[in-house]
Amino acid sequence: MAAALVLAAGMAGAALVFGLFFYGARHQRDAIDVTGLASQPFEADQVKWSLQLARRTSESGLAEGYARTHQDVEAVVHRLEQAGVPDSAITLQPITTQPVYGPQGPQGYQVMQSLFVLSSDLSAVEGLALNPAGMVPAGTVLQESRLEYFYSGLADVKRSLLARATEDARKRAAEIAGSVGEKVGGVLSAQAGVFQITEPYSTETAAYGVYNTSSRKKEIRVTVHARFAID
Repeated sequence: MAAALVLAAGMAGAALVFGLFFYGARHQRDAIDVTGLASQPFEADQVKWSLQLARRTSESGLAEGYARTHQDVEAVVHRLEQAGVPDSAITLQPITTQPVYGPQGPQGYQVMQSLFVLSSDLSAVEGLALNPAGMVPAGTVLQESRLEYFYSGLADVKRSLLARATEDARKRAAEIAGSVGEKVGGVLSAQAGVFQITEPYSTETAAYGVYNTSSRKKEIRVTVHARFAID
């Protein structure tokens, strides 16, 4: 009798395990995981031109260095306005200093001040940035000059791209399911990847995303990892 009870319990346990296995296998079979991709070229409509002016001063001439650097920046702002850049597009940063050392120790300071121009007139700002000789006063050093490009409608592009990537995922799922005589149902879950914004024809990617600001023309890509039900 005891042996019969053990056997019955064993058969019941086996049936339960088999049932759970069958349910799990069917549950997995009733869904399909795919990755959709969408990309789009676009062109920036905003440019940021960052400049940094610098003057070398002696250890005792720091106050004069501040004054002359301020005059240099005022001269650049005036020339920018003469070139058609409005005052509202120009932002000044505080003056900073950096010690200069030589073989004998401290030899003075490098006095620096930065400013940037933010404009939608890309061609005009590019023309000034690529030919800065007439912008910088004599005796000062153009320590840095950098152009960065942005797009004001990027949020709309991202939303559109996510929809397209999800639709691409559905098409891929339908192709896979159709090859075995199944049909794709609704979305069970979906997760967007990070956006990769690069210069055209770039293969650059990063796990945390890419936002290349050095190129006027750009390409944006995104993936969507989706799970669809199988009807």
